[in-house]
Formats: sequence, C-alpha cells, structure tokens
Amino acid sequence: MKVAVINFSGNVGKSTISAHLLHPYMGNCPIFSVESLNIDTAADGMEVERIRGKKFGDLQEQLLVLDTAIIDIGASNVDDFLRMMAKYHGSHEDFDYFLIPVVKEKKQQADTINTIRSLAGMGIPAKKIKVVFNKLESDDVVEEEFSAIFGLHHLEKSFTLMPQAVIYYNEVFEKVKIIGKSISAILADNINYRQKLREADNMQEKELCVKMIAIKRLAISAQHNLNDVFALLFKGK
Repeated sequence: MKVAVINFSGNVGKSTISAHLLHPYMGNCPIFSVESLNIDTAADGMEVERIRGKKFGDLQEQLLVLDTAIIDIGASNVDDFLRMMAKYHGSHEDFDYFLIPVVKEKKQQADTINTIRSLAGMGIPAKKIKVVFNKLESDDVVEEEFSAIFGLHHLEKSFTLMPQAVIYYNEVFEKVKIIGKSISAILADNINYRQKLREADNMQEKELCVKMIAIKRLAISAQHNLNDVFALLFKGK
C-alpha cells in the first residue's frame, strides 16, 4: 500500500499522521518527505528521504519498485507535486490512497476543499481520496466543526467521507517531538519508571521519571485512537 499525505495547507498534521498513524501499521515502510528543506530526520524520530516536488520523476522511480511507502508532501511543494504528477500521465495510479488531514480553522478547511478538487480533477476516484479530521477536542461535533467539508461531500461526492476518522488532540504528539521518539517507541519502552522514581536519589532523575510516566499514559490513549482510525480508513489492508 502506498499512501500520499497531502494538503495545500500547512499546520494540519501531515508529518505527525505519517509518523504515528501510518508508519507503525505499515511495516515501518520508507517515508518520503516531499519538501524543499534538506534534513535527514523527521521531527518525530522517523528516518525519511527528502525529495523536492520538482523531482517527482526520481520519486516515481523509487515508488515503482516498492510495495509499501508513505509520501508526506509539504505544503510548499504541493503545487509542484501535482503539476509533475499530471505531467507523468497516469502516475497517480501508483498511489493507493491520498490522505488529507484537516483541522478546524477556516483557512485550512478552504485549502482542504481545494486539495480535494485538485485531486478529483486529475481523475483520482473518490474511494482513493480520504479525509482525516485532526486535533479535535472530545466534545467537538465533527459535522458542525467541518460543515464546509460535509457540504462539499453532499454536493460533489468526489472523496470518501468518514465522520469517525477523527484524531483527537493529545499533548503527546508535541511531547514526543521534544524527546525525538515515536509513540510506538515510547510504548515499546519496557523501563518501569514508577519503580525508578521510587529508587531515584536526585531531583533530575525524579523529574525524568515523572515526565516519562505522563508521556506513556498519554501515548496509550493516543494509540487506542490511532488504532481505531487506521482500521476505519484501511479496512482489510
């Protein structure tokens, strides 16, 4: 399975979704980051290969020999990526899904609509274009917060709409960036920090243990949420 994570807008959580929603469930497959910056490691501790949008031909050659991959397309490179994908006629068929994260802000919702229409205009079928609602509070009503997205679906049916595909706001996503680990790595850490806290003989070590206990607790609730969303988006995959 090859999934492109895309939106004309920044700050919708594309890299977070690539690292935490997709990567752990896709056999820790390669992540390609399509952006202009030349950095070796993603913010959430994932090793990535960075490619500029104008170098779509290079990306295409690598994807053709892979069975599974995640392509995280930076907002500043979406125009180039789509233009080059159109130039290489039929190359959109190399992707199984186009995943579009969206948050509540009006600008991001407007950019999401433009993203959906751009993909659909290239002939990509609705079943391959999926929206993920990101950073919601537990008491938010999805249909109210994203009425523009639901209205578009009612009018055009150009994408797959799943109201339950919601990633709730969780502080852990910011915390893991600071410590440079993924959520799955946090959960795989078998250190008993409660025991270490009892045995700690200095304040610095105690503070570290307290921080890790809190992060692990947050990571567990986030993981349950991510499990549900991935299963919903990619049933049978």
